[in-house]
Amino acid sequence: MDDFVLTPRLERLLERLRKDSVATPGRALASPPEQRHYAELAHAVYAANRDRPEVERKADFLERFAREFPIDIRPDELILGSQRFGFANFSSYLSEKQVREMDFRGNMGHVLVDYGRVLRRGVSGLLADIDAMAVNDETVRRNQRAFRRVVQALSTFAARHAAASKGEAAETCRWISERPPETFRQSLQLLWFTQMFLKAEANASAISFGRIDQLLWPYLKAELDAQTISMDAALELLGCFWLKCCEAAESQNAIVGGVTEQGEDAENPLSLMCLRVCRALKVWQPSLSVRLGETSSETLWDEAAALCAEGFGMPSFFNDAVVIRSLEAIGLSTERARDWGIVGCYEANPQGDSLGLTVAGGWILPETLLEFLDRNYEFPTFDALLAQFKHELLQTWRTKLSEFEQHWKSIARSASPFQSVCLTGCIESGRTAQEGGARYSLYGVNILGLGTIVDSLHVIHELVFDRGTISLADFRAQWQADFVDESFRVECRNLARKYGTDSEETNELAADLSRVIADAVVGSSFSDGVRPYPAFFRWLADVSPDLAATPDGRRAGENVSYGAGPGVLCDTCTPTTIMNSVAHVAHDRCACGNPMMISLNKGDAAGPAGWRRIRDLVETYFRAGGFHVHFNIVSADALRDAQRAPEDHPHLTVRISGLSARFVALGRDLQDAIIERTERHM
Repeated sequence: MDDFVLTPRLERLLERLRKDSVATPGRALASPPEQRHYAELAHAVYAANRDRPEVERKADFLERFAREFPIDIRPDELILGSQRFGFANFSSYLSEKQVREMDFRGNMGHVLVDYGRVLRRGVSGLLADIDAMAVNDETVRRNQRAFRRVVQALSTFAARHAAASKGEAAETCRWISERPPETFRQSLQLLWFTQMFLKAEANASAISFGRIDQLLWPYLKAELDAQTISMDAALELLGCFWLKCCEAAESQNAIVGGVTEQGEDAENPLSLMCLRVCRALKVWQPSLSVRLGETSSETLWDEAAALCAEGFGMPSFFNDAVVIRSLEAIGLSTERARDWGIVGCYEANPQGDSLGLTVAGGWILPETLLEFLDRNYEFPTFDALLAQFKHELLQTWRTKLSEFEQHWKSIARSASPFQSVCLTGCIESGRTAQEGGARYSLYGVNILGLGTIVDSLHVIHELVFDRGTISLADFRAQWQADFVDESFRVECRNLARKYGTDSEETNELAADLSRVIADAVVGSSFSDGVRPYPAFFRWLADVSPDLAATPDGRRAGENVSYGAGPGVLCDTCTPTTIMNSVAHVAHDRCACGNPMMISLNKGDAAGPAGWRRIRDLVETYFRAGGFHVHFNIVSADALRDAQRAPEDHPHLTVRISGLSARFVALGRDLQDAIIERTERHM
């Protein structure tokens, strides 16, 4: 296995990044002056145009952004353009009155656009595509004008960077301001400017790159074949791009490996380069993922395991075959289902032609369970209780489906011209993505607390129906009062065979409930054909939720289960038992994400033997049908040390869900949750 040694330029850029990250509060590397300028520019444009169609307001803003936003070119940078304006909290820079009067609508981010089309067509090709639109009504005519304006704004932005720089950097920006890229550097630069514009339009997170090895390899291969670039120079360029991604953005997912639309191996040398650069830099963005399946090479496995063993939470491992089946379940053809990337944390989308809205809808399963149990039903058997609860789940879903459809209809209010230009289907249909213009419109349903409801039902089954220790009515009084009897709460908490211990009873219960829920979501659609699709996770909502006590022994406000995994009340779980249990979940129905996190000690992952152990765990889980897994490789003691003395651990990076972040930059609740999970191998 070849190691990538950082060049002096990358060493200097990395050291500057680390210093900046320590000096910047929070997870995102932002620049307050840039954020202030962004906020003031947004106010100037949006407050003056409140009554205009949103697609025109956003075009107005991107034109001003392209003409006026300050250009910041720093020493040693090979990829130009600062994204440190991102995550601007308008209320930090504007008055309450200004925030209200601007009526900023942004969009949800969480999108995987067709970067490949942007690179292939370039500015000139996109303008030609827009000019060729079939204009058959005023909405299309309005959108066409806005589409053209935002592409021209991108050209202006690139030209300004050309004028502000010199040498190859200037020539690169000048070229892509008018033409499609031809070199590896040009393709990286246009990819980055596109990312910046998407971010400027949305002021949101999880704008993801998707299949980065497929997007960029044709440009690098052509140069390597022509001997106009060396592999060392290409690695340095890729490293410069990697460091750029740390600027004021989260969950910019990039994925490598997998298969082509025809089912052939898609792995290429850039797939391995991405893993090696990520391992050498050890930074928190982009969120690197890897698609693994029957065609994956030994080298890809080795590189992925070696990266994982570095202990900063990358890569995420995805089961190619299961993800493809989950996308087929929502109506995608096999060819389109094979061409998938990850949006944000774990959410699978076909690359470039889907508005996924992957964090649009939420469903808190423990709330549904408590509402059901609090109705004072009595049941002769546990099977009768379970049957009625599954009926309740379906009733709840029908209500949520109606709510979510109304939410989808309101999303047109945030029509976004640049995002739409970058999503295949919108230019062709003449509609923005938020108007349903993309080839596929999906609606993510984020479902929280599967493990918590499995354990709660298991405790009821055992204590009420099997042992007869307590009546359901008396048990109900206990959790409604947040467990006044501490000894009884401890009994509920410590009950054997909970989910995650590889118990047949709770494994089957997780399989049954997840299938009922997932089938209900997958089998539904909105009246205009938009497809909801499920995920058994909800971003960080498992940490300190505003949720009453549950029958599993969890007190009010305590953490609930994370992703598709077990609850944190399971003290006897091991990595193997957790994976064996979670494999029973309905992964092949949950394309919007079915995450699982495993924590290992550094000694268990060290060296070739540790890499082999990681691979064995992943392969075994994937053969059993798992969707995703990622690892934290750190001890709870090391995390507590970082809590006590953050100044001694400024760069300790951990996985906090679908992204990695510096541990000391996290809030105390989240730090405590990660420590708690780590102690239980989760």
